[in-house]
Amino acid sequence: MSYANNWLGPAAIVMALTVGIGAPAGVRSQSSGPADLAVLASGWLDPVSGRAQGPAAILVAGEKIVRIVAANAFDAKSARTVIDLGNATVLPGLIDAHVHLQIGGQAGDNALAALRAGFTTLVDLGATSDVVLRLRDAIAAGTVEGPRILAAGLWAGTKNGICEFGGIGVAGGPEGFRARVRENVAAGADLTKVCVSGWTAAAFAQPDAYEISDEALKAVVDESTSAKRMVVAHAISLGSARAASRAGVRGLAHAAFLDSSTAAELRDREIFLVPTLQTLTRTPGPATDALRKAVVMAHRAGVRLVFGTDGGVLPHGKNAAEFRALVDAGLQPIDTIRAATINAAHVFGLGDAIGTLGEGKFADIIAVDGDPLTDIGAMERVIFVMRHGRVFRSQAR
Repeated sequence: MSYANNWLGPAAIVMALTVGIGAPAGVRSQSSGPADLAVLASGWLDPVSGRAQGPAAILVAGEKIVRIVAANAFDAKSARTVIDLGNATVLPGLIDAHVHLQIGGQAGDNALAALRAGFTTLVDLGATSDVVLRLRDAIAAGTVEGPRILAAGLWAGTKNGICEFGGIGVAGGPEGFRARVRENVAAGADLTKVCVSGWTAAAFAQPDAYEISDEALKAVVDESTSAKRMVVAHAISLGSARAASRAGVRGLAHAAFLDSSTAAELRDREIFLVPTLQTLTRTPGPATDALRKAVVMAHRAGVRLVFGTDGGVLPHGKNAAEFRALVDAGLQPIDTIRAATINAAHVFGLGDAIGTLGEGKFADIIAVDGDPLTDIGAMERVIFVMRHGRVFRSQAR
């Protein structure tokens, strides 16, 4: 089942999500009886305002949050179970918009590692088979435990190019790429991942170079659009970012060597950027410095940043290391948290269901040891994870 693409609109996606996970026919409000559980927190972070909210109880019934009340107004009798998280900071479940679950171990184990690290939603941007699509379906059906997954299916990349894995590169020009998109859609892919440029060193040394023809790139976008699938592009060189923008992609899967005019173009066309700085900047040098500066410049220009790690290149379960990389580049902690919550939820059309804590939202709730607004390292100290009202990790008192 394909249950999310940005072209359906939030209402349709939320309905599909609810049906796909076997949600109860009706979510009980507090007025109809006790909640299933209450999460007590000395503080919870609202990514919209960017401020910590006072002590509170988050009441959950079934898979959804039914109410948030001040701690001093909470009646323990209003919930069957109470989870006290003490001085931890509570946040919405996190979203990693760039992983490869087939890389670095078994896909199901990798997904669970990310979930236990606080990432309740993952976007898989490329595999060599349909294994991630089938894992997504099994999780959605409730037969396998794991995070919510959106998946692109097979990479769409040029034969013998950057995304040639196990013989899956595309030959045959535009029609070959159209066929790849149709193949992925038929398999149930939620979105399309297209490979446009090489890696960081080559993209820095040859800023105008990219490996797919403009005609093939446009074919990918046109075929995906007709199937109501967004396109996310691996486009790191300046020339590839410009080509991807011209073709109509919706997001860039990595940081890119942008100039100010290209950043303004991305902003105006509402193309989001997934930096993946932790994996791209491990080798010091001019290219690394330029990439960090480009991300900060794009953010200041108004380009929407969306959190992603290239998980599989970065070990699964270590996803939160990207927060530190973004802060070290010059972003504020709240901007990195927004990238992993409200920004990511928005671009994938899931803002009505996840990304914030509030009445009617899915009970995707995490807690970290410390205050991430003053110590971004707290994002790597996850002590509690709940997805859809089910606890997957807890160090509660």
